[in-house]
Amino acid sequence: MTARPIRVRLPDASLHVGPVVDLRGVDAAPDAATLRRAVVGGLPAEPAAPSVVRPAPTPVHPFVARLAAGSSFDRRGALAALARVRGHDAGGALTELERVREAIAEAAPAESADLAAARRRAAEAGAETDRLRERVATIRGRVEAVREAGGDADAVEAELAAAMRRLSEVSTDRVAARQRLDALETEARRARDSREARMRLEDRAANLERDARRTLAAAVYDAFAAAVAALPPAFDADAGTEPGEFAGDPLSATLAVARAAPLRAPVVVDPAVVDRFGGLTRSVRYLSGPVVVR
Repeated sequence: MTARPIRVRLPDASLHVGPVVDLRGVDAAPDAATLRRAVVGGLPAEPAAPSVVRPAPTPVHPFVARLAAGSSFDRRGALAALARVRGHDAGGALTELERVREAIAEAAPAESADLAAARRRAAEAGAETDRLRERVATIRGRVEAVREAGGDADAVEAELAAAMRRLSEVSTDRVAARQRLDALETEARRARDSREARMRLEDRAANLERDARRTLAAAVYDAFAAAVAALPPAFDADAGTEPGEFAGDPLSATLAVARAAPLRAPVVVDPAVVDRFGGLTRSVRYLSGPVVVR
């Protein structure tokens, strides 16, 4: 398959066109990470950045846009993306996953006010009420004692009336504080139940996502295994018969996914990888897509 030409414009305004753009030894060429961003993102982020005019990348491209030793690689995620690009789906797992995600959104825990403050306020109101009751009882005893002694009880009765008014106010505050605390505790229980339900749903969603990835990865594993088998001996990788059996470095897996995927946009290949293939021609033949060497 002949790759479509791409156009790479460097920050010095030089233009490089073709299905293969070799930037080895080009002083104006930016680093590989910058070129990768230009490939995946499209238009340059700033005037001094390079631009890469290319067909729109597929969902597989973010996994394989940079081909270099030492890069991490989400093999199952890449295989799942590859399967989707090739028209596979995970069947009922994705439908159920969508339902679970909707349920997660509905189970978002309600925010709870500060229970500690409410408990403290209810306790303080209760203590103040008890203190004032004792004070009222003490003053009432003094009123009776003055009356029994035939003295003038007006001053003590006025003190008693003031204490009783204050007791009434604090008792009202105590009832309000207790009601507020009861409401907050009910809210907290509901929030806790909601959080627990959300956690169960999130666990279910994670399991469904893993199941979907496994299903999708299995659907394209023969193509991936064939791409691994086509690698030169220098890569020393073995795909096995299922995703869990792959033996090899992340670069080998990345290269195999890139070969199995429809590469519309270019991949940025490290010169050391080109050398492991035994030259640029063999690298391009293996990848069957547009290539930028940097």
